[in-house]
Amino acid sequence: MKKRMDSKSFIDKMLEDTACTIESIKNDIEKTIVDYTFLPGKDIIETDETVIIRIDLAGVKKENIEIKVTETNLRVKAEFEDEHSEDAMGYNRRPTLIKRSVRFPKKVIAEEADARFENGLLTVEVPKLEKKESFTVNIN
Repeated sequence: MKKRMDSKSFIDKMLEDTACTIESIKNDIEKTIVDYTFLPGKDIIETDETVIIRIDLAGVKKENIEIKVTETNLRVKAEFEDEHSEDAMGYNRRPTLIKRSVRFPKKVIAEEADARFENGLLTVEVPKLEKKESFTVNIN
């Protein structure tokens, strides 16, 4: 026998679904905007136990980097100091803000993330939620 949903819980569910849809659209729009701006290079390395993300942030100071990690993605925001240079085409300015969002290939334990920044390279290592061991298979 099916239970009928009362009006309040139906409206709550509808509002929750709408909020999730809006958040998804917002993330898609942000990604599209970021794709048309300067994006630093990145590497994603997956081991049996961890996911390692490396992002090139040459010219950025450590204190100007903000990292946010969830179980599904990494968001990095880095601010450059304003640098101006003049060339034959006129006055140029390097971007002052970089945002990079990376989706992890597997769910991770965000609270155990470890980040290092050396020589312009940001390395974030996060343990996987489900760890798998790899085995060597002999060929007969």
